[in-house]
Amino acid sequence: MKLKNTKKVSGLSVALLAASTFLTGGAFAHAQSLQDALRQTTVSGMVGATDFAYANAGHSGNFANGFGVGGNITVHTGALDGFSVGVAGYTGQSLGLYTNNPAHDDTELTGSHHSLQSIRESYLQYENPWLEVRGGRQFINTPYANQDWYTFSPRSFMGFAGVVNVIGTNSNYADSAPLSLNTSTAEMSVFAARIFGYNSRYSSSFTTGNRELSRSNGFIVGGARYQNSFGGVNYGLQGWYYDFYGLAQLVYGQADFSAPVSADSTVFGAVQGMGEGNSSTRSANFIGFTTTTNNVNAHIYGAKLGMSFGKDNVALIGDYSPISYNSYRHGGGIHPYNDNSGTTFTDTMQTGIMDFGPGYAVGVTGNVFLLNDKLEISPTYVEYEVDYGYGGNTFSYGGTYGFNESTPAVHDEKIHVIDSNFNYDLSSVMKGLSVDWDTDAAFAENGNLPSQHYNNPYFSSRAYVKYVF
Repeated sequence: MKLKNTKKVSGLSVALLAASTFLTGGAFAHAQSLQDALRQTTVSGMVGATDFAYANAGHSGNFANGFGVGGNITVHTGALDGFSVGVAGYTGQSLGLYTNNPAHDDTELTGSHHSLQSIRESYLQYENPWLEVRGGRQFINTPYANQDWYTFSPRSFMGFAGVVNVIGTNSNYADSAPLSLNTSTAEMSVFAARIFGYNSRYSSSFTTGNRELSRSNGFIVGGARYQNSFGGVNYGLQGWYYDFYGLAQLVYGQADFSAPVSADSTVFGAVQGMGEGNSSTRSANFIGFTTTTNNVNAHIYGAKLGMSFGKDNVALIGDYSPISYNSYRHGGGIHPYNDNSGTTFTDTMQTGIMDFGPGYAVGVTGNVFLLNDKLEISPTYVEYEVDYGYGGNTFSYGGTYGFNESTPAVHDEKIHVIDSNFNYDLSSVMKGLSVDWDTDAAFAENGNLPSQHYNNPYFSSRAYVKYVF
């Protein structure tokens, strides 16, 4: 965002400068006095550069490039009687390398203009081995409300959130990490949050709206996770409930297992289920509806089965979403607080069956480590077959039941997607240095007509150089 309000920028600078005066490099600990808490303050962050490229033949002239530099810095005090404070500032800056592009496609990296600054974390925290609670601006990591960190500025939330360890304790203090059940070492933990607003990846300010509504009352989320082992089999169970006020309610469940079959190989798998629904009055303002049947009624069922060989692994993945006539996209779902990236097993970098649905998807995914484990390659290939397709473009609303307003839907449309992530660890050159490249390519075809007039080749690429400290 352009620096029209210099007070915001100077406020960020002053806050970070003041916090940095308290640094002595100590680890997170429980202090005996305020002075100890300040001396035990820690700082972490990242600086880097990102190049973004996008091409979509289904949209006239839609080719984009962007390049930016940016990073973040997080300050977290030591804990005094369990209380601590965290502050994190984020920035992204365009260098104008693609000046021949009048659309200023650096917006993918730096918001609606050429610069973005924001305080994405500013919270008071209370923590002990059984409980961690935060109030203020913060990151949370749940299946359908999370960071989606593909730019310099991950999605942040404003409200209250906490994790309670019901059975066992958590030896992995979150400190400045996002609140999550995935990082807890307790046998059973419960997560709860009341969120009033959020800061999107493309904005420098918090809003009461979301991806679907310009204004909302936020959402509540509650979840529980249980993990244990039996007969050499490790397993985990989790369940979640969301109420996206004014839009929909969503429930999600997942069960995981893993079992060693030899000294260096393990079989693993998981099943998942999602259901989302509401009443017609709750979604009356949702932009996707222009009919009197204003309801969401979506379901997804999925499975995953794979093998790991040391650090390498490969898995088969699949998801199915049934038709629900006379609802939003006849069974499609909405996700107002995440990009639907990675929750469903067959999610790819740009979308997933929740957006494409109803329909089904099958694929294969894995991780391979090469060059003395310095290079990690994570490829995914997914075949989607959806009942109502638009050449891969799921982001056009306004028609009947939230379908594309001007283009008729293609029945049984096939969409082929390949994703790959490459990460090269350069810590031998400098500790914390790495290079990443995320890329995906998609091709959508009409599965039941001779002419593939909805061809929509799509390609995107994000290359990163990062230094984490």
